[in-house]
Amino acid sequence: MDEIALQLHRRKRLEQAIASLAAGNVTAFGRLLGYRDGAFVRQMLAGTRAVSDKTVRAIEAHYGMGGWFSARPAASMGVAEPLARYEPLSRAPGSGLVVIPTVTLRLQQGMPGYVAVDDTDTDSAAIFPRGWMERKGCRPGDLLAMRVRDASMQPSLHEGGVVVVNTLQVEPVDGQVFVVNDEGACLLRRLVRDRGSWWLVADNPVRFPRKELQPPHAFLIGHVIHQQGETI
Repeated sequence: MDEIALQLHRRKRLEQAIASLAAGNVTAFGRLLGYRDGAFVRQMLAGTRAVSDKTVRAIEAHYGMGGWFSARPAASMGVAEPLARYEPLSRAPGSGLVVIPTVTLRLQQGMPGYVAVDDTDTDSAAIFPRGWMERKGCRPGDLLAMRVRDASMQPSLHEGGVVVVNTLQVEPVDGQVFVVNDEGACLLRRLVRDRGSWWLVADNPVRFPRKELQPPHAFLIGHVIHQQGETI
């Protein structure tokens, strides 16, 4: 295989790896590889930067990705689509509305990235006017929605409700709620600065005691910027 054909093959497999490991979120995928953001990954996808052997090794080191670049792209093999296939943001047909599908996050202990598995149904997708996105200064590919799975954040967030998360915001902010990978568990927690450390605090502290945020045991996945639910 000559260099041009090799790079075309690698770009195709890179695109599919982004869908599989980061649900199409290029910024999150870049961080998964150790970059600050997704700029280098976007350059690889555009063909302005080569998909290097180092990048190939970094991707294939992830669980379930061994030999990823050795195989032909899935589209030409007729095999199943990558595990996490969903559109992070789409526009509702015939309207100025934006639909953010809900997902379930699959996490690994000690790994900052995630796999987002489509969990969308008619009642759980978050729907907004496009102007809301502009006022918030949000970029479409950086948002995801997820269901609240327990009562740890009551009364602020109720079990069964849906929250919208900006995965671009991973710098801790005192008093704000974040999605956290805590040793492989997906948690919603409020960050509190105390005695020079950051703490993960549940709004329901009796059942869910606070815990110190200590990388590499815990990583911030994104900032909760909106909630919706039937409870008032």
